Formats: sequence, structure tokens, C-alpha cells
Amino acid sequence: MPIREKYITEPKVTKLIVDGEKARNAILSCIKDAKKTIRLRVFMWRDDESGRLILDALQKKMDSDQDIRVYIEKDIFWWKVYDFQKYLSIWKVWWDIFSTKLWTDFIKNNKNLNFSSIWTKSILFFKYLKENDHSKVFLFDENTTDTVAIIWGMNITDECLTAQNHDNPNRWWWHDYMVRIYWEATQKLIWKNWKRKRWIYKKIINYTEILLDIKTKRIIRKEIFKELKNAKKSVIVEHWYITDNKIVHELRKISFNWINVKIILPDRSDWVYHANMHSVEKLLKPSLFLRKRSSNLEVYLYSWMIHSKVILIDNEVAIMWSSNLTYNSFNILRETNAFFRKWNPVAKELWIQLKEDLKYTKRIYASDVPKYKKWLAIIEEIFI
Repeated sequence: MPIREKYITEPKVTKLIVDGEKARNAILSCIKDAKKTIRLRVFMWRDDESGRLILDALQKKMDSDQDIRVYIEKDIFWWKVYDFQKYLSIWKVWWDIFSTKLWTDFIKNNKNLNFSSIWTKSILFFKYLKENDHSKVFLFDENTTDTVAIIWGMNITDECLTAQNHDNPNRWWWHDYMVRIYWEATQKLIWKNWKRKRWIYKKIINYTEILLDIKTKRIIRKEIFKELKNAKKSVIVEHWYITDNKIVHELRKISFNWINVKIILPDRSDWVYHANMHSVEKLLKPSLFLRKRSSNLEVYLYSWMIHSKVILIDNEVAIMWSSNLTYNSFNILRETNAFFRKWNPVAKELWIQLKEDLKYTKRIYASDVPKYKKWLAIIEEIFI
């Protein structure tokens, strides 16, 4: 059977989910339809409307189906960090749900729930130990033919899981993506071995390649470089953070090789605005050695917040992940990443969405990079 015909017979392998309201509805639908297991691995789960809504859906599912098993895994370091923030701010949106009475009662009253805090909580040594997990994964009915996984960018928070409104961009929402992956493409996600170093490195099926950065196998930056070097016409990067100097250098380099490079960043960003603008300045500055060539690199600022982490190459290869384009994501944190190839529908769906996103951007040039503080940029690059 020709490859393309095989793809057409499997139309439900992957599905791009754009923005929070659709992602929240997809998660709630999968919770409702789950038959055997529900497994969530989260980086952040806030005590807000979206956080309580998903907790309530889990409770209703366990009340209606006594055989369902629910597994929740939370990175303990970031749980402690966000829990500590409530002592620094009265703004309740920063509070994690895991220290609330609501969560304590949820754990206490459900015997078919398994909750575990994972990896290290050491504030002093977490960068040395390199064990903390930035992934966001929702897995339903694992190891069955009904397996569904919803993975990548979004935390369980209102800013990630509420509807966007371009007429009122200051409303509490962030632009982001998730992907729904069906049965076959999930089979190499060996969830029962999440705490072992031999967790998946790589799986290619139905034009989907899933990679994870783990302590013993830091491969994501290398794979990105390989894809960028193979670009023939265009590269579009839409990211929340872009502070990794090696990535910045590579994007500049290929833009001088007649590859059209478009970079979309938020016009504001929590904790990393100055570092982003510092990277923009480095991206757009004229080359001292390639004066006869003009850079084919364009930078756009998106109105309001982007939490997305995607790269589209030649409109055929879509790279989506939980990783930021930062040193810490590439070298310290565990991340979940995927490459969707030519015949996978995600690449085409992403191209359509990125064209739409460009309507809400403003292009900037080397002469009008927004003002920022370089000393703050340096500090942000260290910690982000």
C-alpha cells in the first residue's frame, strides 16, 4: 500500500488543538470517556476556575465509575516554588492547588487515586541534579486500543485554558497549542517507567516522532539543529522564550543562506521580556562578515501573550514541545517533544494557524527594537 494511502486510512492519528478553551474541552471530554485509566503529569496546576473544573471532573468520574484508576504526578520542585509564592503575593492566581483543603479532601476521599510528587525539591541543587520535569501530559486508557494522549504546552491554569479574545487582548488568556494523539502513536510512551532513566528516547510512527529529554539523553537541541540545517525555503518560529544563544546563532546563520526565517514572539512576557528583546537585537543586528548578503530574517511581536513552543520548517515539518528555547530547557529540565512529518495533518493545520497569527502581529526592525534593560536580560537568561 502506498504511504499516502496508508495515511488516509488512519485520519485520527493526530489532531492539533489551538488555545485553551478547546484544550480544556478536549481534556474534560477524555476524562468523561475514559474506561480504565487516567494519568496526568503536570508542571503547574493552579487553584483557579480551570484547576477546580478539572478536579471536579475527575471526582465525578471516580464517583460514577468505581473501577477507573487515576494517576497524578506533579513535579515537586515547582510545586514548592509556586506554593511559596503565596507568601509573597496576595494575588491568589499564583497559588498551587496541591496545598489547598480541596486537594487534601480529594486525595483523602478517593482510594482509586494514586498521587505522587516526583523528582527533586532541592532549590540549591535542582540545576545540578537535572531531574525536574516541565512536561504536560494527559494520558487516557493507556496500553489499550482506545489510548488517547493530549500533550505539550498547556498547564492546568486559567491563563492556559480559557478562551482567547483578540478584541480584548488584556483578558487572561495565552495563545498555545496541544496535540491529541491516538492509539498507535502512543504505544511507545512507557508511562509505567516514568521514574526510570530508560524512558523513551524516540519513536516514529505515522509520521510522528516523539522525543524526550531525560538526564542521560539530552538530544532536543541536536535534533532541532539537524532540522534547521535541512530547511530549503522557510522556517517559522513561534515561541514564548528565545534566549538560547546557540539557537539564536543558528537562526541568523540560515537566514543568510536565503532561507526565509520568521520569528513570532509575544509583545510582553512574564519573567523574560528583557531577555527576549536582547535576543531580538542579536537576531536583527547587521552581520560584520556577510555585508554582501542580506539577512532573510523577520521578527514579529504578537499582541499579548504567547505560550506556544512551535517551529514549522518548509510548511512540512512541525516541531512542537514543552521545551522553551532556553539553556535550562535544553540542558536541565525533562521535556516532551515531537516532530510531525510531511503527511501528518498537524503540519498543515499549524501552517494555517500561523498565517492567522501573523494578522495579530507587528513587524519590528533593527532600528526599532523595543527598549529593554540589558542587565535584567542577563539575569533572566540565567534563571529561565
